[in-house]
Amino acid sequence: MSDEALHPVVVARKTIEAENMVSFELVPADGGELPAFTAGSHVDVTLPTGLVRQYSLCNSASERHRYVIGVWKDANSRGGSKTLFQSVNEGDRLQVGEPRNRFAVPRDTKRALLFARGIGATPVLSIADHLKAKNIPFEFHYLFAGGSPGSFRTTIEASAFAENTTFYFEAAEPRLNPATLLADRPDDTQLFLCGVDWWLDPIVANAQQKGFGVNRIHIERFTAKAAPPLLDKVFDVKIASSGKVIKIPGDRSVTTALEEAGVKVPTSCEQGACGTCKVKVLEGEIDHRDKRLKPEEKAQGYFLACVSRAKGDLLVLDL
Repeated sequence: MSDEALHPVVVARKTIEAENMVSFELVPADGGELPAFTAGSHVDVTLPTGLVRQYSLCNSASERHRYVIGVWKDANSRGGSKTLFQSVNEGDRLQVGEPRNRFAVPRDTKRALLFARGIGATPVLSIADHLKAKNIPFEFHYLFAGGSPGSFRTTIEASAFAENTTFYFEAAEPRLNPATLLADRPDDTQLFLCGVDWWLDPIVANAQQKGFGVNRIHIERFTAKAAPPLLDKVFDVKIASSGKVIKIPGDRSVTTALEEAGVKVPTSCEQGACGTCKVKVLEGEIDHRDKRLKPEEKAQGYFLACVSRAKGDLLVLDL
C-alpha cells in the first residue's frame, strides 16, 4: 500500500457491539469525503503501531462522510484486533487505504440469500443495505457467535433491512438450518456467506448439492486454514527489477524471507485470505495455497506470497 493511497481518519465513535466486538466510525481528518466504495468492500487500516490490517466496511455504500468497521477481539490476535479493541479510542487518528472489493454483488442480481456468523456480519451489512436500496428481494440469516450474542443487533434493527433479517443463537431455538433455507430456491438466487471456515464449508457444500453453481456462491472468509511452512520445500525467488535471488527456507513464508532480505511486500492477514500480498509471478510454477484468488487471477500468474510457494526451484517475481 503506497503513501499516496493513505487517507487520515479520526475515530468519531467507538461502540461496544458485544462482549468481544466493537465498531469504529471513522471520519475524514480533514473534514472532506472518503473514497467511494461498493457493498462488500474492505479497507486496509494502519494502526498506531504501524501494523496494517484489513476490515470490512459495514455502513451504507452511499455514504462518503464515514467508514464503519467492526472488530472482533481475537484471543489469538497478532496485534491488530487487540490494539484496536483495547488501545484505540474516540479522537484517535488512523490511516485507511483505498477500498477494495472481492465480495461484490453482481450487477444482474435478481434475488439473494445471505448467511453470516458473528463478526462475519460486517461485510454482509453493507450488502443487505445495497439490496434493500435496489428493491432486490433477499433474506439475511444471521447467527450470533457463542461469545458475542446480540452483536450488531441494534444496528440491524434500526436499518431498512431489519424486516429481511432473522436472528439465531447457537444452541437455542429456532436453529439455523441452512439445508432447509437453501432448498427449492430459484435458479437466479445469489448466495452470500461470511464467517469462519469450519462454519462456511458445510453450507457451501450443501448449496452445491442443491444446484448452486460457483458463479452464484460468493464467500468472504473470516479466517483461512493456512498450511504451516515448517520443513516445507526450499526454493529461490528472483526479483525481476534487480536480479537479486533470495532463498526461501522451509520454515519461512515468501513474504517473511523477502522482508528479512530487505524486500518489503505489503501484508495484512498473513493467512492467504485478504489479498494484500498479491504479486505477479513472471516465471516458475506456483503452488497455490490461498483461499482468495480467483481462477482468472491465478491464470494471469498472480499468487499470494504470504502462504503460496513454488512447485519447482525458482519463482521470478514482478517486483
